[in-house]
Amino acid sequence: MPSITLIRHAESQANLEGFWNGRLDGGLSAAGEASLYAVGKRLHDQQFDVVVSSPLERARRTAETFSSDYEISEDFLELDIGKWEGLSREEVLAEAGDQLREAVFGRQLPMGETGESLSDLEQRATGAVDALAERLGEDGRAAVVTHGGFIQEVLRRHLAGGSRRIHTFVGNTSLTRFVWSFDRPRLAVFNDIGHVGPRSAGVQSHLDQGEPVIALIRHGRTRANIEGRWQGQEDWGLDELGHRQAAALRDWYGPAGTVYSSPLGRARSTAGYLASNGVETVDGLKEIAMGRWEGLTSEEIFETWPEQMATIYRDGVDLKRGETGESWGELTRRFRATVHGVDRSPSEPTLVVAHGGAIRAYVSSLTATTDSHSESLYTPGNTSVTHVAMTPDGPLLLDYGVASHLEKLPPEA
Repeated sequence: MPSITLIRHAESQANLEGFWNGRLDGGLSAAGEASLYAVGKRLHDQQFDVVVSSPLERARRTAETFSSDYEISEDFLELDIGKWEGLSREEVLAEAGDQLREAVFGRQLPMGETGESLSDLEQRATGAVDALAERLGEDGRAAVVTHGGFIQEVLRRHLAGGSRRIHTFVGNTSLTRFVWSFDRPRLAVFNDIGHVGPRSAGVQSHLDQGEPVIALIRHGRTRANIEGRWQGQEDWGLDELGHRQAAALRDWYGPAGTVYSSPLGRARSTAGYLASNGVETVDGLKEIAMGRWEGLTSEEIFETWPEQMATIYRDGVDLKRGETGESWGELTRRFRATVHGVDRSPSEPTLVVAHGGAIRAYVSSLTATTDSHSESLYTPGNTSVTHVAMTPDGPLLLDYGVASHLEKLPPEA
């Protein structure tokens, strides 16, 4: 399947000083220059068929750290903010607060009177990403160095909010990756700054404000993962690579006190690598119950239950899986209530080890999308970390599917 990684440029001087610079060009801050080594080293080791950059200097400088053969495309420029270029948010609010609010919430009014509307940016951004995906073919990989506002608009079809944005703004040098599966784009990784460390500045900022942060972790690999079997609530254990993945996660993320875990073996084993004060198992953290489909491959299920599979995955009807299991909605309600009910640490992320489908269902439940089985998201990878801050306004997604600790791990011993 094709994949596109969107990289936000390193911190610019305007970012540092708090000025809006949509199309306004300018250099990086000292911290931005210093951050180039880490992101460049990480991306240089990855194989991309195409590398594209916005023409603005802050994007080009970032692209140069990992590619000497990148393309320039104005399709990936930042939002044109018209007369508001070079102003601070406070200055814009003071001079044109009503216009700004209408432009943001109505999405049709041009920014800064002469700029681009958010609706126009969304159309341009998703069009540019989709065109690049078509160019990649069946399994090409592309990296695009672009801007925060551009990435925000691409994310709207995956993490749409209702009356508020349900995810944080992407950080400088962060990676956000989309894969195309079953002819549609799906968000696989969001706001990955793993090259800086396991906890972003945003995680620490929310903790400092007294807002708990939950770290949702998928278990390590099992033999069923390799064989393409629908594990559900069958109790598969980690395979050899799964144990090494869990050890790599511990070495990167660090140990925690008590770790909450699904009682299923693959989750408990993963949690055991992280817990310094014991693992507390919670039934509500189990994966979706697959009923009669437990342990079968996709091919086996399609062969025996073609009508039910078509009804669920083609028509979007949320039936109980395997006739006697759970529906996706039942999974979502159970898992969300359980996650929100765990005791949360006030000073460190609260670690919850669970399953890919359950984590995907939970994150989708935060959005205003109408996905019947969270199809706008891709299942987070084994031992990946997803941080959610519990704010007074509701849960806020800080990142999704981050597993940079696995990039140097050989696939087999």
